[in-house]
Amino acid sequence: MQTRLTLLAATLAVAALAIVGAAQAHVSVHPNALPAGGFTVIGINVPNERDKASTVKLDVQFPAGVFTASVPAMPGWKGRVITKKLAKPVQIEPGFSVTTRVDRVVFSGGRIGPGQFLTFPVSILVPKGTPGTLLTFKALQTYSNGEVVRWIGNPSADEPAPQIALRAANSPVLDYPAGATAAKQAMGHTLKGFVFGIPLGALGTYLTLRRRRKAA
Repeated sequence: MQTRLTLLAATLAVAALAIVGAAQAHVSVHPNALPAGGFTVIGINVPNERDKASTVKLDVQFPAGVFTASVPAMPGWKGRVITKKLAKPVQIEPGFSVTTRVDRVVFSGGRIGPGQFLTFPVSILVPKGTPGTLLTFKALQTYSNGEVVRWIGNPSADEPAPQIALRAANSPVLDYPAGATAAKQAMGHTLKGFVFGIPLGALGTYLTLRRRRKAA
């Protein structure tokens, strides 16, 4: 029964993220309004914007404070979590400390063809922080013709870096089509975004616990 519930949660999460991804013209991260300090699955949405080339690689730089991340198996794609050693261990929950943080997550080996998009799920422990704080995920999108699109600019740039906004701990996971700026402005108001908290939280916890059991 638990396995079926987990699979259902995963299916709902991917389906919801796919709806959001189809409407995005840029590389973006969803959901983009997350409770600080909680486990969640984010989806990195990657549209192919070239008529004669395919996307073959995505390299995402993670913000400081993300200490754990895991990626699922995706047919045709290889996901790698690249870490950076910390100056000293950090305790992220009672009895569990880490000596590295997530530096980058790289997906390669597959193809996103013209007119297509793909969502890359990543399970993370969201950093703790003040509600309204923006986290930036700079991304490099590589095409089969050798072109590299650098999604590293500010929100008004032609190639903006994906961002998410922190919400208060234990609050719902929400998403805004307009991006993290809209999510930040909505803090403290009645929020009407897509709610992903239940399926994404369940999947995030499942992936993280499975990773820990394998490491034990």
